[in-house]
Amino acid sequence: MTHRVVAAIDFGTHGSGFAWAVLPAGADIPGERQIDYPDQWDDAPVTYPKNLSALFLDPDGADRHWGYSARRAGAAGEPGRLEHGFKMWLRTEDREPGLSQGNGLVGTPEQAVPLIAAYLRRLREAALERIVTGGGFLESDIRWCLTVPAIWEPEERNLMREAARQAGFPAHDRGRLLLVTEPEAATVYCAQDAAGIGGLGSLATLVVDCGGGTVDIAAYRSRTDGSLEQLHPPKGGKLGSNYINRRFQLQVLAPRLGREAFKALEAAPAQLLELMDAFERVKTSFRGDGDSVVRIPISLKASRIIDPHGGSERLAAEQQGVDDHIVIEPDVMRGLFQGTIDPLVQLVSTEIHKLLADPAVAADGLRVVLVGGFAQSPYVQSRLGRHIEQEFPGGVQLMIPPNPSRAVLGGAVHYACRPEVVHSRRAANTYAVEISARRKFGGVLRESGALRELTITKVKGKGAFRDGVLDPLVLMGDSVQVGSELTYSLVPLSSDQRELRVALYAVPQVTDLTVKTPGARLLGSVVVDLSESLHRAVEQRTVDLYFTFGGTEIGVAVVNPRTQARRDTVVEFVGVPD
Repeated sequence: MTHRVVAAIDFGTHGSGFAWAVLPAGADIPGERQIDYPDQWDDAPVTYPKNLSALFLDPDGADRHWGYSARRAGAAGEPGRLEHGFKMWLRTEDREPGLSQGNGLVGTPEQAVPLIAAYLRRLREAALERIVTGGGFLESDIRWCLTVPAIWEPEERNLMREAARQAGFPAHDRGRLLLVTEPEAATVYCAQDAAGIGGLGSLATLVVDCGGGTVDIAAYRSRTDGSLEQLHPPKGGKLGSNYINRRFQLQVLAPRLGREAFKALEAAPAQLLELMDAFERVKTSFRGDGDSVVRIPISLKASRIIDPHGGSERLAAEQQGVDDHIVIEPDVMRGLFQGTIDPLVQLVSTEIHKLLADPAVAADGLRVVLVGGFAQSPYVQSRLGRHIEQEFPGGVQLMIPPNPSRAVLGGAVHYACRPEVVHSRRAANTYAVEISARRKFGGVLRESGALRELTITKVKGKGAFRDGVLDPLVLMGDSVQVGSELTYSLVPLSSDQRELRVALYAVPQVTDLTVKTPGARLLGSVVVDLSESLHRAVEQRTVDLYFTFGGTEIGVAVVNPRTQARRDTVVEFVGVPD
């Protein structure tokens, strides 16, 4: 199918948006693509390419409002509840202690998927209104591209595809719904948008994508044909701007209002979100080099909520009589940033050192490109800029595109136009299949405790096998060309086995690979139907699996060598809701 339109969806922790472009009938030149970034949303206070990532659910659980309209409904006292921050629920290790369910920062993947699906459905409808109703195209003309954090594992990416499927996107067709990591999209944007930073050129580029929930870092270099090769596996962490908001709540709001008043404010998420929006405005403009205090106004509605619990009285006692604002001293404000900015700067510095260890990179120089909504913060820019100047004088340059908040969206559009712009990626883990191996399985394991811990299965006439051995397909750090397939042949243990369940594991190391290796985790499995060769000798029941690891997602196909029949299938991921 020829795609006449490409559309990108950037679903973020704090804000989400879409962008799209029409592909010309003739030659498609990246620099000439006209990308539309809708930036007007109902009830939004300013024009911005992202709507608020929030839903207002009625008492029956149906999503009545979305975006900024959801916040308005909550503030107006409509019956129901406001939900926000649910993107971070997909990754359970991102939960923070000390926070209750009511503040929109705590939840499970099972709770997140239907909420994300409901929000994506609204975003899809807004995009279709613009592209189909307004532009005159057919929905079938559209190829979609959905962005995901680079630090997400295959499980979380698969949950996002499942949410997109529930939202009505053509998720079953991986050619019509692509996934791309956020820093990779930003890298593509920088490479294609010569008017912004002048393209990537031949320099190695470290893209630092600072969002609301996560910071993702990825390094790329342009090849002679213009495609991109990834230099190291992506790094990152929960260093987004929302964690500064959390510290504001836990280190400033809660102590100054008192426990009961703060809990009452948490139970009124619309008023809490309104206050947090006010903090967001001063946070994004905070420079960190002055002595002026920061003042966050408290609305009349918020005051009425905290007053019965002594909140205003306690606030006045804490702030020398001021009870209608939260007054934050400069040192306190810098302290709120410190827990995020210090590890962010250190993480970037570590990655720069790794890249400069390559003599070719050190000789040519390195560029650090700062993108994402949080990249607009003057404090982030100045702290990172000063560190690079002091730590790497002359060899590293920091660049910020004119519209850093658009970089991921625009890059996802460019990527959807030409996914082959990414030539190769680095494996973030070792990916391996679980096998039953003969007790002297050469090369995979040393005679270690990990090996001795495995159970042994004895097969009549075949000998003894160790269960739980992991045979690697790709080693962590390997460069894998996009679209390349890795063949793996398997045979069942018996002639009467009707199916073969192939378990796929991710392991954060490259040696001593078993299911008991520290950090090894089951991603999911592929079920292979063996009924066609039932009762044949096991040697005649071989099946070939073709794994594709170079893409944003893991692909797999099963081939019967006896019939040459090929079946593209999927990894049945653990924990994916029905």
